[in-house]
Amino acid sequence: MHILTKILFIISLLFFTLQADKELQHTYSILDKNIMLSDIVKNPKKDTLLFSISPSRHSKRVKSKKLLQLLKKYGYKDFTARHAYVQFSQKSPINTDTIKNRLIFYYKERYKKIQIQEVKISPNKYISHLPKNYTVGFARNAYLSRKGILYIKTPDNKKIFFNYNIYAKLNVYETKKKIEKGDELSELNCKKKSIILEKFKAMPLIDLPPAHYEAKHRLKKFSLLTQRDVVGLFLVKRGSYINVFLQDEGVYITFGAKALQSGRYGDTISVINQNKKKIHVRVIGKNRAEVK
Repeated sequence: MHILTKILFIISLLFFTLQADKELQHTYSILDKNIMLSDIVKNPKKDTLLFSISPSRHSKRVKSKKLLQLLKKYGYKDFTARHAYVQFSQKSPINTDTIKNRLIFYYKERYKKIQIQEVKISPNKYISHLPKNYTVGFARNAYLSRKGILYIKTPDNKKIFFNYNIYAKLNVYETKKKIEKGDELSELNCKKKSIILEKFKAMPLIDLPPAHYEAKHRLKKFSLLTQRDVVGLFLVKRGSYINVFLQDEGVYITFGAKALQSGRYGDTISVINQNKKKIHVRVIGKNRAEVK
């Protein structure tokens, strides 16, 4: 039964892939002023000129109905359209490698071990050349989506906008079961998962260090973990007895103390030792701290 399910899944995938190939795109990028049959149909039996872009322009909008009629005339009857118009835009003769590399760096800065498979980038209108000097800028939180608009800014503050699309995989964490507010998050109730970058509401959690996070609110089973869902785990609870470490002239001294405050990793809290003396310590682990 398991093998049959896999076979049916592969057949369905092939079917939808073939269907997608027969659907007109909303926009097409072409090399010159001539819109050819090969710009729409892969490897046609005979390539044919469909339309031409006006010499004074760099794009042409065509009614989908008219384009479907032309395709039918040349023997391609299975095409469909979701949009009323199809836009053909002449590709700008520019080298976008520098912008593309900056875009890749931007995403790699935020997602560890992201696997970027393909990057597509193009100006949102025709440009014949790039300025000699420019900086690359992004919209706020652009990294939460695989596609968007970036800009390059010239020394005189002129902005040129580009559309981009990134195809990438990354590792995230999701819950294995329902988790209550305040529960510690670990490999016991969460699991790592590889997904395709699409669009996130908040930055996904890409690391899950032991004894580091707890749930900020109740989480459903199979929920994607984001920075909004977690808060630092209280490693020390108020009123608990903890071990305190003190380094004195190369010698480590350990003593017990009672916590007067709750604390997360790195927090400074007050404790009281066996001599009833109040001291400040830094939380370094579960019921562990060191004298500052």
